[in-house]
Amino acid sequence: MKNILFIWGLASIFLVSSLSADALKNSLNNILHQKESAGMVNLNGVGVGKKPKPAIQKTAHKSRPATAVIGRYNDGKPVYKKEANRYLKKVTKGKIKDLDLLPRKQRLMVLKDLQKMYAMKHFKGRPSTAIIATVNGQEIYKKEADKYLNIATKGTVKDFDRLDKKQRLVLVKDLARPILVAQEAEKEITSKEKEAIFSQMWLEKQRAQIPVSSEEMLALYEAKKAKALADNPAAKIPPYISLGKSLKNEIIEKKIMQTLTKDAKIVIVEDENLSTGITDSNKTLEKLDKIPNIKG
Repeated sequence: MKNILFIWGLASIFLVSSLSADALKNSLNNILHQKESAGMVNLNGVGVGKKPKPAIQKTAHKSRPATAVIGRYNDGKPVYKKEANRYLKKVTKGKIKDLDLLPRKQRLMVLKDLQKMYAMKHFKGRPSTAIIATVNGQEIYKKEADKYLNIATKGTVKDFDRLDKKQRLVLVKDLARPILVAQEAEKEITSKEKEAIFSQMWLEKQRAQIPVSSEEMLALYEAKKAKALADNPAAKIPPYISLGKSLKNEIIEKKIMQTLTKDAKIVIVEDENLSTGITDSNKTLEKLDKIPNIKG
């Protein structure tokens, strides 16, 4: 009985092996003769005692309505999806019009951009009378910084409070320079030096404001030329063009002195011990008149 079972078992194995070989042969032949085959056998669905895997179904894209709130501005006001869609359409030139088509990281970037733009649009800086810094105790007001900033940026930025911390420090250092120079000058310059500096500054300011016509300059040149030739007919007279600057300065100084002495009260105190007849005033005036009037 055992021999019969053994022989039957061997026959069963050979039968199964023969059938398996024939099936594999047929499968390979089919692959070789199919032109559209990829040349690979998909074994994912093959398994002993396993149920076939269900096919993966793609879910349809769901987009939120335009009225959906996607975040908040710094003042708590809601940010609506329609604002993000409008922004996306603009920056992508119409290629993307729906915020929900973007991955989460890019959606957050869009939200941050909208929040920054909103903050800039609704920005409110400090009043112009606010003190923005002190330099050795001297105060710098915001209006000074705003004015400097407006000039430096050619009107692009007009509010100091719009700058970041680093930019504010750079601007304040620029404003601090003349203050520091003035403070050091106050320590080292004497009263006489200060008077000389202020006088020179005032004169320069007047020179820049007082008009001088070409007719006035030419008239002064002709007068000087006539006087020089009267004193010395062989004198060499420099050309008018070479004396332009000195003629202009002389006219300006004359006008300044006329303005200063117009309402000035000048009193000459006579020397009581001076003997009469020591000097001849007419001769003295004549000598003074002959002193050449040369201005730089």
